[in-house]
Amino acid sequence: MQTNDAIPIKNVYYMLAYAYQILSFSEFKNFSAEDFENIKDLYSEILLIGVPVLIRSGLLKDYIRVNERTSVIRGKIDINSSVKQNSLVDKKLVTIYDEFSEDILLNQILKATILYLSNFPKLTKDKRKKFYGFLVYFSNVSDVKLNLNLWKNVQYNRQNTRYQFLIDICHLLYKEMLISDGDFSNDYSLEDEQRLSSLYEKFIFAFYKRETQYDVTHPQIPWKVDNGIYDALPIMQTDIMVQNQNKTLIIDTKFYSENMAKRFEGGVAKQKSANLYQIFAYVNNWQAKFDETVSGMLLYAKTHSEEQPNHHYEINGNNISIITIDLNCDFEEIKKNLLTLVAKFLK
Repeated sequence: MQTNDAIPIKNVYYMLAYAYQILSFSEFKNFSAEDFENIKDLYSEILLIGVPVLIRSGLLKDYIRVNERTSVIRGKIDINSSVKQNSLVDKKLVTIYDEFSEDILLNQILKATILYLSNFPKLTKDKRKKFYGFLVYFSNVSDVKLNLNLWKNVQYNRQNTRYQFLIDICHLLYKEMLISDGDFSNDYSLEDEQRLSSLYEKFIFAFYKRETQYDVTHPQIPWKVDNGIYDALPIMQTDIMVQNQNKTLIIDTKFYSENMAKRFEGGVAKQKSANLYQIFAYVNNWQAKFDETVSGMLLYAKTHSEEQPNHHYEINGNNISIITIDLNCDFEEIKKNLLTLVAKFLK
């Protein structure tokens, strides 16, 4: 199988920078992704810059449930647990109460990652020392062992969104650790592809939002039903919609190991039908204004395969394009190509 794994380190950084909107952060102004030999070095350097920023603004606190055996009544008394533990003998009861604490999952993930990096032999002594110095600020945070399930329980809201970039970097770093150690499951490649697909989508959206004057959104598109019944219809959630006056381009990003389908080895490469049906449904159901031109684009990340989609169709009066973008070239070339793509539709 041809894979999609040859993105240069500097381009991974640029994708992260756009996706998480860190280009405007003063701490990253002089950051150069050219200096890193491998992706672990890149992720660790991002944490070296980002963690002190988080510490200066104060570690996030939230209410956590505490179960404690004590002689001081606080919160609710757990009668069953108190009886089982013979609490009356030493005049202590088991109580349950909520405490406003730094000992929350987000801080636990950060601490565990920092602890790992402070002992990581492939980092320089100076960097390990810096990571070790961060640990004093996490003294009220419990130690946890890093595992993939930790991130499954992470939820973001307006209060903790400042953590998202660093927590995701910790996740990316941990995945690299698993690869290096050879300690990963058979479904890792699929999960990794999904993770990169999400980053790719975020990057393309943020790029057009930042680098163009167009109106860039990602709305849901309602179905054009005739009888008013929407029951059980799937939600049509666009990745990216770029608009300029009376022209609309709907983009669906795709990051796969293989961009075209073959029924058998050596067979003719065809468009992936599900993707084509998807973008056609988006375009066909968009409630266009009287003079509005609506086009659709499937934007694939290029793989190593010889067969890459680069096709333009006119279906039901609408332009549908299936394009690949090469993420393995100089980033200035990537920028130029992305800007050229939308300009063809919107000018």
